[in-house]
Amino acid sequence: MRIRKHKEKSRLIVFKGIELLVLIKKQKDLQYGFIGGFLEAGESPEAAMIRETYEETSVQLSKEDFNYYCSITVNLDGKKRLSRHYFVCKEDNKPFKVAEPHKFLKIKWVYWKDAIKYLGKSDKKVVKELFRPCRLD
Repeated sequence: MRIRKHKEKSRLIVFKGIELLVLIKKQKDLQYGFIGGFLEAGESPEAAMIRETYEETSVQLSKEDFNYYCSITVNLDGKKRLSRHYFVCKEDNKPFKVAEPHKFLKIKWVYWKDAIKYLGKSDKKVVKELFRPCRLD
């Protein structure tokens, strides 16, 4: 089976303590998302993260403002693949606000366990891993 389309997205996870910064999507059912979106042709995941953050929140990040966390790739059907590259923002005090009101109702801080049920599958997986308790054996 040959993959014909491989799209990529960058996603920014911003948290303070046990709260996540989420965008509330403009949809019938409540759905949360993280800052981010699709990479443009020839764009790196980091460059897309900077561009998407500015487009969605009016915050101008630099590469020093976030760290790479992980990537998840899923096959959507027999010929399509989607990779999500997750980054963690180093500072939670940036002036994030909704800059695309046609896509998002608002941006807010939510306790991570409450956010889980309204996140997409890959986002849930990453958040659970990020907040999983440390085990000392």
